Amino acid sequence: MAFPKRTEASILGKIRQYTSKNSNITQKDMVHVNTLVEAYGKDWERIGQETDVSPRRAQRIWAQHQQRQKVTQAWTKEELETLRNCIRDGIGMAEASRIIGTKMSYACNAKMQSLKRAGLNNAFQKSRTLWNDDDVARLVHLVSTSKGGDIDWTAIGKELGRTAKSCHLRYTKLHQKHYNAKADHSQTVSCEVQKQYEQHQRVDWTNVAQQLGLSERECLEANQFNGGKARWIYDPDTFSWDTADRMAQFIKDNYPKPVPVNYTAVSNYMWTDKSDCVKMTSLLRGEVTWTAEALALVVRLRDSGMKFEDIAHQLSPTVSASRVTATYHKQKNPHVYQPLLDTDRQQIKDIMDTRAQYMDFADLRALVIQSMPNANKSALYTFVDSHGAALPAYKERLKNSNVEHIASQIMSGTKQSVLAKQMGIPSLMLTNLMRSRTFSMHSRTWTQEETDKLIEVARASPGPFNWKSISEEVGTKDPKQCRTRYFNVGHKY
Repeated sequence: MAFPKRTEASILGKIRQYTSKNSNITQKDMVHVNTLVEAYGKDWERIGQETDVSPRRAQRIWAQHQQRQKVTQAWTKEELETLRNCIRDGIGMAEASRIIGTKMSYACNAKMQSLKRAGLNNAFQKSRTLWNDDDVARLVHLVSTSKGGDIDWTAIGKELGRTAKSCHLRYTKLHQKHYNAKADHSQTVSCEVQKQYEQHQRVDWTNVAQQLGLSERECLEANQFNGGKARWIYDPDTFSWDTADRMAQFIKDNYPKPVPVNYTAVSNYMWTDKSDCVKMTSLLRGEVTWTAEALALVVRLRDSGMKFEDIAHQLSPTVSASRVTATYHKQKNPHVYQPLLDTDRQQIKDIMDTRAQYMDFADLRALVIQSMPNANKSALYTFVDSHGAALPAYKERLKNSNVEHIASQIMSGTKQSVLAKQMGIPSLMLTNLMRSRTFSMHSRTWTQEETDKLIEVARASPGPFNWKSISEEVGTKDPKQCRTRYFNVGHKY
């Protein structure tokens, strides 16, 4: 026999399930299954026997028949808007069909392609039109708010209704124009600033702007003269919050988020070194670069008896004492992860494989740890637990126990470690057991109470839907079930 571990009924059922899964569903099949549902209710085992298909196949045929009963030909505005949202979110035609509920997947696919072509044509037509001031302002704003150094021109093009190439070319021209204008002003502004500084040992930026017919900010950003600028190195004894607040207020007024800060302008406004302004801004945000010198300073000051609050003040005006405390203890007691050697792994396997038949896992684990005194404890515990969970002897113990009773004890609050010690098996096996049971707890059908709970939790959640947290609130459905159910029935409540 080709499958000695399978019964004849199991083999025939698998063959019937495979052949039925790969055959097409006809209208006659759907009508027949619907008739049986009206006669027997949703007894899928009995309906599957009547139609010679698996129960799940019968349920799928009936669900498809129910959907076809609701299918409409014309597209409403609400359906088109939902389909556009599906395209924007990257949802496929099958999932879009389930969300809309009144259109088959092939109809959703055809309409999706039509909407995409229409969007590309509109973008192409608009890309050939002239740019107005509003479009240019939106383009500059979208580029300035892009996260990181990479600019997604495709996304920006969609926002503006233009092609990505058109947006990229336009911004390149704007940037080049701004750079040329800045270069033209730079020499003029620098000469005027140098002239004032040499005469009065200070710079009146209002006067410079009036003399050149520019704004103060343009003058601050264009100046390249750095003569006489002071250094601004953090010293806890001489640090002044008035000076720091003056710089922070200038940045807030001229470069509000998400506009990037021009530290050349900041340096000219404060008349201090540019790199010092950058570092001081980081310190005011509570950022500390833990260099070797900074770590050595923390250890030296703490070993001399200084409090962590005073050490934190030596490093930055805003860093917390708790952060310095954690850094100090991490430096004094480093925990470096060292993986187990292959020889150690083999030795552990030999010990556990030969003793697992007659020893409880807790005793065996203690024996292994005692025999490997020089191994990294974290790596050792992880390997012993994972290998113990894979041993046939402990798998047999779990198989021979009352799994349902164990699961109910864990769900009622009994610790897994206590049960595992009583059974003589690794607690990791009980963890895996409960994980495997989690999905089976989620039934496919929705009760009215579950639906009401879903609507209440979803509408109470702020911002974008977090379906994982919503499913945890519902308790009996997974995130995908909650998402599909809400989009199907949410508009009815």
